[in-house]
Amino acid sequence: MSRKVLGLDIRQESVSAVLVKNSMKGNEIEGYMYVPITEQMPSQIPVREDAEENETDLAEESATDMGLMAALEVVAEKLDISGAVCVISIPGDRIAYRNLTVPFKDSKKIRQILPFELEPALPFPVEDTVTDFHTVSDLIREPESRNHTDIIAAAAENTTIKSYIATLELLKIEPETITVSGYAAALCLTRFSNISENCLFMDIDDEDKCSMFIIISGQICLIRSFRLSPGAEKTESLCTETERTLAGFEEFFSPASNFQPDEIHVTGYGLENFSGFEAEAERILGIPVKRVKLQRDAGAVIRPHPTTVLKTPEQIDNAFALALCEIEGMSVLNFRRGHFAPRRQWAEHKSSFIKTGILALLAAVSIFSMLMIESYSMEKKLANLDIQINDIFKSTFPEITKIVAPLHQMQVAMQDIKKTAFLPGETGKHILTVDLLNEISKRVAEKIDVEFTRFVVSADNIQIAGETDTYNSVDDIKNQLAQSELFKEVTITSTSANAEKEGGNRVRFKLRIDM
Repeated sequence: MSRKVLGLDIRQESVSAVLVKNSMKGNEIEGYMYVPITEQMPSQIPVREDAEENETDLAEESATDMGLMAALEVVAEKLDISGAVCVISIPGDRIAYRNLTVPFKDSKKIRQILPFELEPALPFPVEDTVTDFHTVSDLIREPESRNHTDIIAAAAENTTIKSYIATLELLKIEPETITVSGYAAALCLTRFSNISENCLFMDIDDEDKCSMFIIISGQICLIRSFRLSPGAEKTESLCTETERTLAGFEEFFSPASNFQPDEIHVTGYGLENFSGFEAEAERILGIPVKRVKLQRDAGAVIRPHPTTVLKTPEQIDNAFALALCEIEGMSVLNFRRGHFAPRRQWAEHKSSFIKTGILALLAAVSIFSMLMIESYSMEKKLANLDIQINDIFKSTFPEITKIVAPLHQMQVAMQDIKKTAFLPGETGKHILTVDLLNEISKRVAEKIDVEFTRFVVSADNIQIAGETDTYNSVDDIKNQLAQSELFKEVTITSTSANAEKEGGNRVRFKLRIDM
């Protein structure tokens, strides 16, 4: 799913805008503009029909810089910003920065005490400000000091934030985030560009102002915004402020007293006013100076747009970084907090919530329908199995006409059948008749010529009668049967010769086997 993000970098003398489309293919810059701020009035200032009179007055009062209104109106007319998420930055000289150390790690606790920590260090009443903070890495502190948290606190006056929101609202632009110029570019530099472990980042404004960021191991450790000395040579003045910034950093972070940047990265509109800045600054400071190439490092594709008004890449670096931070979900200093927090989130995302709810409902209905179909199928299979069980029961036990519990009735009937297969009486052991016949068959040797004519089984004994060839054969049969563990005693009850059979005399015998 693709979405559009509008980055607006607002300065004293200009506004730059970048419209980025984010999709599965990556980030594509659809349009970008650099609009200098002039004293001309906007051609039209739209006012909401439902606004009350005092709200309209407040909006008109907040739009004190009509040149800014005109520049923003040009952006709104030339770029297709409908449906885009808006992220803006305001000039760094409108923000007060302070490096603080607090005895907490939890962000909620830090946010609660932040106004009290800032109160003695601000030039304006803390109750009239909106604040946020950036956490500094523990790497620049000694291990014994790491139970505390170093932060960069930032404070902006309520009137400043209110003025920008009111101006944008008149153009129907609702920013999700309000941060400070240069900060987003510094964050993107640490993530996307190949920078040294210790470096400086400078965002040079178009009115002789500069925001400076000290970066150690990919972490922003100090932010300072300052104006260059009037009348002085600009590059020399900037180098002097750089040395002051490094000295102040060393004083606050004593373990980092030996900090020395390996390189300096620069961007910003003001570079146009610094002829030969990189070479001159490198000569004075003895540190390599490089221009930022954020669009190349982030891998963004620039699509040509007929509304584009662009002179140098530095004019859109910060605006592009704002959009990139929103797309990548990077945490930034944000003054859209408290009573300045966006209140239109439900209205903006209402259609998405409704679509998600409908999809969830359809999924639930689909799952319920599948469960019902599966349940019906199982019930049908069980009914077929019951019919098969009844048919098998009726064919096996036709004498049972009333079927209540087929399985239980079948088990009872099988027990009855098994009982009839055992010897009658109470012998203490259930011995099947077929097992007795098998035992006698195994005990009588195959070489003996014998024919059994009678086999009677009772509770206590077995009566056997038969004919064999000799009296010795009778003795052999008796002796072999007596060896069985099933028989207690084998007795020859009678023997007699029988001459009526063909083939010679036969011996008739009777045996009694006690169980």
